Amino acid sequence: MEAVTLYECSRCGAKFCDECGDPKRMLCYDCLDLEREEGWIEEEWEEWEEEEWGEEGWDEWEEAN
Repeated sequence: MEAVTLYECSRCGAKFCDECGDPKRMLCYDCLDLEREEGWIEEEWEEWEEEEWGEEGWDEWEEAN
């Protein structure tokens, strides 16, 4: 049986292994997800808007408001 190395998340303090987070960044899986959500860049927002509204629908809404 192989010993598992445990790390401590630098954001929340939770213990995690190699498969449950990023040991290089010292972030557990949950905090990695939060970081991804908070880190959306403008291009990602534009892609999401196009998927949600469609390109034409969004332009019409912007013009109306």
